Amino acid sequence: MSVITAHTAGFCWGVRRAVDMVLAELKKGNDPYAVYGELVHNPQVLRALEERGVSICMTPENMNMGTLFLRTHGTTLERRKRLKSLPLKIRDLTCPRVGRALAIARKKSMEGYDVIILGDPSHQEVRSILSYGGERARVISGPDEISALSGISRPYLLSQTTQNTETFEKTKNALREKYPNLEYAFTICNSTNLRQDELRKMCDVVDCVVVVGGRNSANTARLVEIAREEGLPSYHIETHEELDAAELKEYENVLLTAGASTPSWSIRKVREKLLEMQGGTLRAGKIWKLLQNAIFGNFHVLPLTFVLGTAGACILNSANWLIPAMAASFFLYGVHTVTSVLESGYSHPSRLRRQEFTRSHRRLLTVSAILAFACSLSLSVFLNPLWPAVLGVMLALFLVYSIPLIRKVYPFRGLRTLPGSRDLMFAGAWSFLLAFLPGYISAGAAITPGIVIWAAVLFFLFLSRCLLADLVDLQGDALMGMDTIPIHAGRSLSVRLFWLCLLLATVLLAAGIAMGYLTGSAAAFFPGPLFLAAGYLILGRTPFPSELFKRVIADGSLFAAGFFSLLICIVEW
Repeated sequence: MSVITAHTAGFCWGVRRAVDMVLAELKKGNDPYAVYGELVHNPQVLRALEERGVSICMTPENMNMGTLFLRTHGTTLERRKRLKSLPLKIRDLTCPRVGRALAIARKKSMEGYDVIILGDPSHQEVRSILSYGGERARVISGPDEISALSGISRPYLLSQTTQNTETFEKTKNALREKYPNLEYAFTICNSTNLRQDELRKMCDVVDCVVVVGGRNSANTARLVEIAREEGLPSYHIETHEELDAAELKEYENVLLTAGASTPSWSIRKVREKLLEMQGGTLRAGKIWKLLQNAIFGNFHVLPLTFVLGTAGACILNSANWLIPAMAASFFLYGVHTVTSVLESGYSHPSRLRRQEFTRSHRRLLTVSAILAFACSLSLSVFLNPLWPAVLGVMLALFLVYSIPLIRKVYPFRGLRTLPGSRDLMFAGAWSFLLAFLPGYISAGAAITPGIVIWAAVLFFLFLSRCLLADLVDLQGDALMGMDTIPIHAGRSLSVRLFWLCLLLATVLLAAGIAMGYLTGSAAAFFPGPLFLAAGYLILGRTPFPSELFKRVIADGSLFAAGFFSLLICIVEW
């Protein structure tokens, strides 16, 4: 049994653009915020935006200040003119693909054409195109309605951007038989075209189709319609809770796809549930369950940081390594765990497995984090006086940084407004506590080239690990209130930064060994960058990878690098 996930599933470019524009506008603080109608046809996205203070408003005349967003499906020409007269900041989020259809409809109407629109008459996008098409514009839902058309001399065919491509071709051909002078524009968006083509091709190798998306989403409904036309049983669901295990277990190969307004976290959740029901790897026994809980609870951070800390001590020839490595490990575990707990309570719509685990074990994880901070500070008492002072300052700064999450303030204020501050904070903390501080104290309060090089290697390596994890779901992280580098820099620049960090870590490591600043055992650390590079390629080829899979690859790469280095040190001893 297998679950095949469509590569084209999820947010289209227009929806992604609209959500990004809303999130960017929220940071400006020009509230209240409202959308004229539903921004997109997906309840999970709407609920996430509502948590950020973006409401749905059908009577914007009652607003006397704030920002009004115009929905992606377009706004009728008459209504748009009235809205512009209101004392509001208007942000037009109309999908450019829809905007093109509106512009063509208006242009052809002014040129004297009879605009014919193929689409659902009750859909907002079709109503918008109709208003731009002028008084003679007509709407039909398929070739069967062509016979009822009359009084048309210069026909011009357009379609709803999410229309079935085959229906458009049939309608165009049928219209040509009645009106040989027919002209047309193919206004079905490329994203819709691609996902429909992929679905048709995949129907030959699967037994059924599961389509995730809003009940009133036109493009999602088209996917269900196409699957049934291909003779396959199809299930239209909004969330994983609607999956029927008894029915789906009968199928050997299930295709999972989703509409253009379906968020990645919703698709990922359905995929994980399907794998569970079909006996996939997410249900591989007690060992896998133990690993899952350890990673979701951040417990893996303890052995990971301890291995990196002790490996670093060997690489720098530090004599005193046990207590510093333990103190750093406990502190870093506490930081990661408190951050997870606060972020899981900040936003609920994503309902990812890790967030669910964190919320259901919130009290246990909070207590364990507090105990970890206490252990770290207690152990630091037995070290150089600089250790407890540094840990105390870092803990205070971390709490100040977390205030917006504690008070659930959006847009963020204070330290959290710094672009990519979350990733830089973690990378800096790991590098400082696992490399620079213990090396500095062990060297007699001296900063040596070896210490600087090793701290820089860890910084760039962990930053690349953060980028790898964050690139999997930029928009989901943004809606959850995270503040990662990819959210600010975008995917393209972040990918280049990921490879640059890996390159810098590798070059510095090689230079440190070649110049004798690092011991030869540091060479065993080279698999770290290689594993992260391989992880990027693997995750890039995996549609909607699970949170567990993502973290096993990202953190497993660092653990392997530290473990190999430590193993070489032990053998040399």
